[in-house]
Amino acid sequence: MNNLLSQFNQQLDTCRNRTGRWVVGLSGGLDSIVLLHLAARSLPADRLLVVNVDHQLQQQSSQWSVFCEQQAASLNLPFQCKKVSVDGSASLERAAREARYQAFGDILQPDDCLLLAHHLNDQAETMLFRLLRGTGLRGLAGMPVTRLLGQARLLRPLLNTPRHELLSWAESEQLEWIEDPSNTELAFDRNYLRHKVMPLLQARWPGFSGRWGETAGYLRDAEQLQNELAQIDLATVGDRLSLNCAALIALNRPRRNNLLRYWFQQAGFSIGERQIQSVQQLISAAGDRQPELKLPGLRVLRYQGAILLHPDLSDMQWVNEPLTKSGFQVQQGLLSVDQNTGETGLSSLSGVVVRNRRDGDRCQPFGRGGSCSLKKIFQEHKVPAWQRNSWPICVVGEQIVALPGLCVCDGWQSEKKGTGFTLKWLPTALSVRGDSDTL
Repeated sequence: MNNLLSQFNQQLDTCRNRTGRWVVGLSGGLDSIVLLHLAARSLPADRLLVVNVDHQLQQQSSQWSVFCEQQAASLNLPFQCKKVSVDGSASLERAAREARYQAFGDILQPDDCLLLAHHLNDQAETMLFRLLRGTGLRGLAGMPVTRLLGQARLLRPLLNTPRHELLSWAESEQLEWIEDPSNTELAFDRNYLRHKVMPLLQARWPGFSGRWGETAGYLRDAEQLQNELAQIDLATVGDRLSLNCAALIALNRPRRNNLLRYWFQQAGFSIGERQIQSVQQLISAAGDRQPELKLPGLRVLRYQGAILLHPDLSDMQWVNEPLTKSGFQVQQGLLSVDQNTGETGLSSLSGVVVRNRRDGDRCQPFGRGGSCSLKKIFQEHKVPAWQRNSWPICVVGEQIVALPGLCVCDGWQSEKKGTGFTLKWLPTALSVRGDSDTL
């Protein structure tokens, strides 16, 4: 029994120096009840918060939240319950997990460490589930003991502990816990594995969960090596903003695919084999083409011999918005207005409004000596076509007076440097080949 507490504290030691507050995820089941009591014995009460997420999927879920609150109160620990709505139109298990992590994310602060009660049996179950569903090396490695969760950290201090040890400890301590009846419903994939498949494996190969736990560690080492190789390749192929198509093609297929997976992961997206094949078609497209691939929430674009990532946003509709010193912060980007920057800027904001570009728009940039089309200005400043429709156009009446970040128009410039208003438009993008120059 003391060995479990000792192992628990060893896991906590990996995060103690960088943790200000410990948040215990408490469902009321056996695993999380053991986690709660171990945390209460190992950590100061003034640095603990107990959180229950009520998914509202069971009729008695509110009673379980009350039980969790009582458990926290018995240990003199602060408690918070977070109710969530679960969209079960696709996978109820996945939707519940996403809603749960979103709830934790709303509570966690930058120096927090979230403690969850996943154990060794859960790890083996996860590895088998992902293998059956189809996954890569990262998925086969199962759940990590620790990882970042937003600006906070997640820790699973019981991940190397088999469930029977948790049960023995709970019984010896005479703890109480809840049995969720949905855990026996075989319609859920994980429940089917837990009750029908895993017992057969255990009967034939006793202790296989422990060996799979070791395998998960080997796979994580292999994943780290893959990531390190991807970082080496990234330094020669591009950066987090863009990848050179010719340099990508020069890599052999496994290294190219490895780099693409890593590149997307760094941008917060995960892609599968079928999507990688679609990206390959962009890479090998003719040099004079600008194809794009749409993925959920994301556009993958080929531009000037490179591939870039861009969020899939609708074009901004600027409807004669008055321009003020505060500028605009919108989903599509940031329009900033600064004074006294030492640049030649717009002489005044009086009467200036912002609209979208129109067919046939022309202006006369200061110092150019003649008028030209907005299309030509965009091309000269290498503004990608997909960013042009959202670019703010500053006008007074019907006359264009400035293109933020590109030019101020003749007759509207400040009399001397540092006396006007410097405008800059920074489009929202996962990858932008050169933000707009400072005006």
